[in-house]
Amino acid sequence: MTDIDTQFLRSLFDEEGSLHTAGRTALYRLHGLEGLLYVGISTCPLTRIRTHLQQQSWGPRVIGIQIDYPHDAHAAEREAVHTERPLYNVVFNGQAPPPPPDRAARLRAELAAQQRRLEQLQAAVPQSTAHLRLILRGITAAQTKIAKLTRDAEEADAAQGPSGRRPGRAEP
Repeated sequence: MTDIDTQFLRSLFDEEGSLHTAGRTALYRLHGLEGLLYVGISTCPLTRIRTHLQQQSWGPRVIGIQIDYPHDAHAAEREAVHTERPLYNVVFNGQAPPPPPDRAARLRAELAAQQRRLEQLQAAVPQSTAHLRLILRGITAAQTKIAKLTRDAEEADAAQGPSGRRPGRAEP
């Protein structure tokens, strides 16, 4: 290996031996003989993968690693877990489709879920004063969360502009 190759390889890693990501979030897939084992995201993918290999019961079964840097790693992770069905992912691996990738739609979906929860709490009949206090605490928390989600969704909608694109961003 030449000095140029060595310098290039060293430039890919930081002092701790993790890939330089320049603040980007990586989407990684861990494969085994039986197929896709796990999908995750991290700003330090090698460190996170090393943790999986050392601490997870399925870690020794990993035979392949794939690392990508999608534009929206969070949305890519949800989609990958939902469509590719890795064996050991718990989050997003249910029967319901993943939340929509854009922030405003995710906030509106969470807002609707919180509103349904509030309606359920308000309809509950307390069995004792302790139950009543818990229900009232839940109602207050749900109302606070709904107010925040409403503001955040409105801000996200405003930031995207009337056409659904962010202002000042050229279309590809």
